[in-house]
Amino acid sequence: MQKTESRIKIIGIYQIIGGLIGLIATIPLLVKFGFTNGTTFKMFLLFLSLYSFSVFCGYLLLKKQFEKGLNYSIINQLIQVLSFSILGFTFKFYSGLFLSLGLNLTTDAILTYNFGLTTWNFKLISENGIIEISINLVALILINIVFNLKEKLKAQKTQSINNN
Repeated sequence: MQKTESRIKIIGIYQIIGGLIGLIATIPLLVKFGFTNGTTFKMFLLFLSLYSFSVFCGYLLLKKQFEKGLNYSIINQLIQVLSFSILGFTFKFYSGLFLSLGLNLTTDAILTYNFGLTTWNFKLISENGIIEISINLVALILINIVFNLKEKLKAQKTQSINNN
């Protein structure tokens, strides 16, 4: 149980750090650009909410609210799995480390990769004709780890009930 809780704590800390970095990076942009029009302001609120959600997921895990925290962590990571740019619409959101593999189909099928720490990109209407889709491998790995931790907690809970 101790090893499982330690791993959950690490994921919690990871999510809090990723979310805080995102908040710290986004708030100055909101102050500088976010009040120019309603759409821009809503876009900033979207990403501030997503980074806040990441912090909240980590907080739940650190407060040992494992079931809720792990379920929300899966949602948090699922939001980060897919990024794309199609017909002028772009969505990219990473809270924490990312390593993405993708395909750029704009003029030819080109394999792409990208790595880094906490970033986002959102465009509703863009003049460029980029067609690209990417998968965040870090988020996929974390989803797998979280599912495994959920199974371990379930098994430990069942074993604890059977021993009593």
